[in-house]
Amino acid sequence: MKKLLFIIAIVLLTQTMNAQCFPDRHSTSWYDGWVSCSASQSPNPDRGISHWIMYNFGKPYCLTTSTMWNSNDPAHLDYGMHGYAVDYSLNGVTWRSLGTFSAAQASGSPFYEGAEGPDFEEAIAQFVLITALSNYGGNCFGISEMKINLKAEGNGIDDEPITEIIAYPNPFTDVLKIKFFGNSSALQSFVDIYDLTGRIVFTKTFTLPQSNGEISISNDEMNLVPGIYNLYINNGKDMKVLKVVKI
Repeated sequence: MKKLLFIIAIVLLTQTMNAQCFPDRHSTSWYDGWVSCSASQSPNPDRGISHWIMYNFGKPYCLTTSTMWNSNDPAHLDYGMHGYAVDYSLNGVTWRSLGTFSAAQASGSPFYEGAEGPDFEEAIAQFVLITALSNYGGNCFGISEMKINLKAEGNGIDDEPITEIIAYPNPFTDVLKIKFFGNSSALQSFVDIYDLTGRIVFTKTFTLPQSNGEISISNDEMNLVPGIYNLYINNGKDMKVLKVVKI
């Protein structure tokens, strides 16, 4: 009986050594983390062939502060990311850079609590891309987890989608005006212009008018050559696509 109790105690001790001992936090089990030992093409073409992990939240959220747990396997602490880049996107196609950051090496302890990560400053995104830039000397790159907090109230996203948008004059020469009808408020919105080859030629971040308003963009800012373009407008809740002509 004593031998059986001793075996149970060893099993419980082993489980404790491989799991976060603080409630409601993070598992430090090596098998719960992310490891990349082979680079691949990034979803963001600007990142090229790299070591990356992409999170898809299923729908847009207003993102705020974050916590990063680095790779915490005691045998492979050198896998932990040192420098990394963070990009975010509403559609998984058009990416915006949050910046480059550094992470401290993990301790390898089951009591490891991670460290403060990037502040997304209420950016609205459905996708977050983490790209490893350097590590602590290992052959692979890894993190245990990233936890991103959401805006507590309202989530920064209007419950009512954009009801109607027009772009005028169309065709345009010097100034393109975009008029919004109905409730279209959002903390952060984007206009992206693509040529007919699918190449993005202009992007702008702005705050949508609260209702029945408009924004103006000069061609001095866009620098478009005459042609046909697809105009994408995304307010974090839905997307509208308009075809515009520059003459």
